[in-house]
Amino acid sequence: MRALGYVRVSTENQIGPDSFGLETQRDAITKYCDSNGLELIEIYEDPALSGSLPALERPGLRAVLEAVQEGDKVVVPRLDRIARDLYLSLWVEKEIRKAGAELISISEPYRWNDPTQKLLLNIIMSFAEFERSLITSRLSGGRKTKARQGGYAGGKAPIGYRSERGDKALILDKEKAGTVKRVFELRNMRPDASLKKLADTLNAEGHSTKEGKPFYPMQVKRIFDRRAFYEGIYRYSGVEAEGQHAKIL
Repeated sequence: MRALGYVRVSTENQIGPDSFGLETQRDAITKYCDSNGLELIEIYEDPALSGSLPALERPGLRAVLEAVQEGDKVVVPRLDRIARDLYLSLWVEKEIRKAGAELISISEPYRWNDPTQKLLLNIIMSFAEFERSLITSRLSGGRKTKARQGGYAGGKAPIGYRSERGDKALILDKEKAGTVKRVFELRNMRPDASLKKLADTLNAEGHSTKEGKPFYPMQVKRIFDRRAFYEGIYRYSGVEAEGQHAKIL
């Protein structure tokens, strides 16, 4: 009987030999299939930070749903690898069942075709969703506390700065900080110039975006929109404070 495996890690903290990372999950699936006489066709995976994507946008999970055939067993290390969302987990299980296959969790050895065991699986998935909500709430509270202190609460660092794991504030990128200053210099020199003309001037002078690409009008506008940030003010989710990051303007 064929088996398809599915594994994922949702955060950077799950990467490494001492965590429930991809290698640990793959090993669990391989051993389970060997012990139960299943022919393991392939293990599909979604790597780090997959938790930031909606479940149905994860390429690995989508590949499983496209590949599953009648009679297959879809094996996961734990149900929360599918999703920490009860509705989505049930939807995925139903799609697998519609294909004539069965979803099997190694850590929760209950079967979906037994009413009592199916109830237990629903309870387990409800707790996974509850845990995700608690994690989200804690992270949000921690970010707001950090924001009140002027520290960077997360997200992509704007041009002129870079972020490094563990740092309380953004680090100044001197080269790109010069680009930011030049944007505002050009605005002061040419207050009536369009965003496109400003972008063309920046490109002609050899400036580039954070990713090293040419400027477009919208990217110039984003720099103007962040003026308060470049002047040292940090805003996050209704919080405004004197930022810990170095001022560019």
